[in-house]
Amino acid sequence: MKQEEGLESEKVKRISIDWGRQGGMILGYIVVFLGYYGIIVNITMIDYLGQWISFVDLDRTVLFWTFNTYLSSFIDPTLFILFLLAIMSLIIVFSIIDWHSLLAILILIPIFIVFISDLIWNLFNIMNVISTGNLYLSVTSFSIILLFFISFGLTYKEDIPEYGIKASIWMVPLIVVLGFFFYTLMFGFSIEALILQFGSWQGYINILILILTVVAGSLSGMKIKKEVIKKRDLEL
Repeated sequence: MKQEEGLESEKVKRISIDWGRQGGMILGYIVVFLGYYGIIVNITMIDYLGQWISFVDLDRTVLFWTFNTYLSSFIDPTLFILFLLAIMSLIIVFSIIDWHSLLAILILIPIFIVFISDLIWNLFNIMNVISTGNLYLSVTSFSIILLFFISFGLTYKEDIPEYGIKASIWMVPLIVVLGFFFYTLMFGFSIEALILQFGSWQGYINILILILTVVAGSLSGMKIKKEVIKKRDLEL
C-alpha cells in the first residue's frame, strides 16, 4: 500500500501542462503579436529628450519599414542591411550543410545578436563605458532578435521540424498584416499604407529581412535539435 501511495504521490508531483503543437504555436504568435511592434513603437514614441510623443506624430514608415528602427547609427544603412542579410544567409547555409555546421551556427548566432544590438560599438568607446557605466544598446533591435528566437523555439520543440518551419514562415505575413492593422487603427484607412509596403523598395527589403530571419531561426533550431539528439543517442 505504501509503495502504491508513493507512486501516486510521485505522479501528482509530475503533473504538467501539455500545450501541444498548436498551443505552442499560438503562444509564439501571441508573443510576436505583443512584442514585435510593441518594442518598436514604444521606443520610437520617445523623442530625443526622453519624452513621450503622440502617436499622430509617430513616423508611420516604422510600421512597414521596421528594419529602419534597428539600423546602426555607426554604419552606412546599405552596408548594415547587406551585412545583416549575409549573417542570416550564412546561418541558413550552415543549418543545411554538415561541414562544421554546429560550430559555425554557435558562432554566427552570437555575432548576429552583438551586431544587430550594436553592442560591438561599445568596444570602440570602451573608456567611456568604463568611466560612465553606460552601455550602448539598440533596444529596438530586440524585435528582430525576438522573432529569430521565437522561430528557433517553434522548430526546436518539434519532432518533425517541417511543422516548426512552416509555423515560423507564417509569422511573416502576420507581421505585415499587423502593420496595416496598427496603421488603420492609429491613422485611419489610407492608400499610403499600401504604397509604403508594396510601392517602395524599403517595403520589399523589410519583407526579405523578415523571411531570412524566421528561416534562419527555424533552420538553426532544427540543426541544433538534431545535434542534441545525435549526442544523446551516442551517450546511450
